[in-house]
Amino acid sequence: MDIAPDDRVLEIGCGPGLGLAAAAAKAIRGAVIGVDHSQIMIAQARRRNRGAIESGRMRLLVGGLEQLEELGVAFDKIFSVNVVQFLPDKSGAFRALFAILRAGGIIATTYMPRHSAATRSDALRISDEVSRHMQAASFADIRVEELELKPVPAICVIGARPKLSDTTC
Repeated sequence: MDIAPDDRVLEIGCGPGLGLAAAAAKAIRGAVIGVDHSQIMIAQARRRNRGAIESGRMRLLVGGLEQLEELGVAFDKIFSVNVVQFLPDKSGAFRALFAILRAGGIIATTYMPRHSAATRSDALRISDEVSRHMQAASFADIRVEELELKPVPAICVIGARPKLSDTTC
């Protein structure tokens, strides 16, 4: 995601905070926010990222996408890992994420199908669905990257909010 030192970064479904720690290591003058439904995961993330939290560079919130309006800020980078397949309203989710992403900002959602007998075709089918929802929400430059893992690959769908100059005549 090429996180820069001044970036504002959001992780949806931050789990125990591994991704947050990596983001905070790069956004040394920016801010990192993690959101997760699980109190247990937030507690683990808090322990893992105590220094960044104490310095005021990181905030953790219990909840989901309903927290987005309360954040009141725009982000340069938004990411999630193994979250998108659980979103009941992907279309609404990507519209909400588009609304809080700065012009030129990047979103990346990575997932790996976990159901019994999952295949690469299952993973790619989800990437097609996610790409359609991102496009409908006005994301641009959408691309799919694949990491070969067993039993199925991890898929990352990446998009950008167009820069203001990209949307003007």
